[in-house]
Amino acid sequence: LPRLLAAVPLVLRTGPGWSSRGFVAASLAASTPASLGMASCEAGPADASPPGPTTNPTTNAEDQREAAALRESAAAAPSTAISSGALESLPPVVIDEGTFKYVLLRVSGDGEQRYLVRGTAYAEYHRDVAVPYVRQCRGLGLTVEVLGGGRIAHSKAEKKIRIYGFSYGFPWADGAGHEISAEVCRETFPDYSVEWSNEGY
Repeated sequence: LPRLLAAVPLVLRTGPGWSSRGFVAASLAASTPASLGMASCEAGPADASPPGPTTNPTTNAEDQREAAALRESAAAAPSTAISSGALESLPPVVIDEGTFKYVLLRVSGDGEQRYLVRGTAYAEYHRDVAVPYVRQCRGLGLTVEVLGGGRIAHSKAEKKIRIYGFSYGFPWADGAGHEISAEVCRETFPDYSVEWSNEGY
């Protein structure tokens, strides 16, 4: 039975409109900064995770081009004036449970900056993880740098976070790496065991 289910496309197993690409596109079309659900440091945007496993396909050339374009546009000066308390309102870590792709963001405004870790279990590509949060931060008048990414394995029951791998779409910017993500996670989850490695994918 597991082999049979694995052979069925994700969109058929989870219902119409629930492929992760379709879900991200739909969420962007309807989203506003207030509607992206940033209340919890341990879960993604509200109602953002449909049931069913992620497909985690290999990055292709088109995705790499789109990721590069997102990275460039995110770092450009935003057209929106910065909102009061915008930087402080963003939780440092927003991740799902399980194993999934993640990105490390550096968000700046009013001469200050913060590192943000964002991971989504149902994102096909690292770009799909980054898009809603880049949109949210720029809507608050903040500049966003997508520094890189990889994967996170998160177990609430065991209180463990393992950060590893890399991102084809977002290769690491100079001076950035998993060690920054690990430190942000340790500060957010002081009772967790947090490990990182550049190995794996």
